[in-house]
Amino acid sequence: MKTTIYCENSYYQGLIQNFYGGKSGCFSAFMTFFYQLNQSLVFGKEYSEAFSLLCQIEFENCKILSGILLKMGGDNKFYSSGKRFVSGCDVNYTKNFAQMFLDDIELLEVNVIELKNMLAKIENLNTKSDLNEILQNKKKELKILREKYFKNNLL
Repeated sequence: MKTTIYCENSYYQGLIQNFYGGKSGCFSAFMTFFYQLNQSLVFGKEYSEAFSLLCQIEFENCKILSGILLKMGGDNKFYSSGKRFVSGCDVNYTKNFAQMFLDDIELLEVNVIELKNMLAKIENLNTKSDLNEILQNKKKELKILREKYFKNNLL
């Protein structure tokens, strides 16, 4: 199978790099969901399946973004375009499950807006296709979070 190499574009790379490895990027979301999964395994088993699924989806998003960056000739390191490395400091360490869901919903709503803005700026159809897949994943994650939040009366 032939790999499509995207043309180099430093502006696109910066947008993608921030969304991949920035403070509120996909890798930070993955680390947050992984933390929340581990918390739920001990303190809220009824939420563990949802957090496990969120981890899987964000892991997939990270793989897609990493692939885009590499195909553009960029780097898939865990940092923003300004070379600020993502770290455990970027994880949301909330222990209250109601607050976790609210914070996660807010983060993903911001991610959806960021993705829509990127899609409006990027002209490369292959990149747009990959980003649209991530957008659909983010919407799926939002649905999971909202259903869990409202189903469990965490209002």
